[in-house]
Amino acid sequence: MKVDRLMNREDRLKVAAKIAELSDLPLSTQENLKSNYVALKIESGPYSNAICVHNNRVSFLIRSTDLLKKATEDRLNPEPAPRTVPMDEHKFLFWGLGMSDIQAHEALFREIVMESVRTIMDLRPKKK
Repeated sequence: MKVDRLMNREDRLKVAAKIAELSDLPLSTQENLKSNYVALKIESGPYSNAICVHNNRVSFLIRSTDLLKKATEDRLNPEPAPRTVPMDEHKFLFWGLGMSDIQAHEALFREIVMESVRTIMDLRPKKK
């Protein structure tokens, strides 16, 4: 379900900052002005984007069917992202998600953020 509501740069940065507050581990923000998104990263390097805040959606990595069910029950309508790389099987898009949605469902988003962080850490290549 694509949504016409767009976030400007300031809104994207506010949403990214709020999401980062919900993490139990430090998330850094990296803004991509050319593509109009803010990546919330755990550490650095490949496989470090845990969450991305775009101008019309926020993407999270979610493996938990219980969390997806809760988000659907709360009418947040997560949609699977198109698969372009293997890790996309865990990527879900929340179209039109804004600050008010995150504040209204803060406990749920805290769980989703922690799930995204755990998922990206599990998907990262293990250092030898």
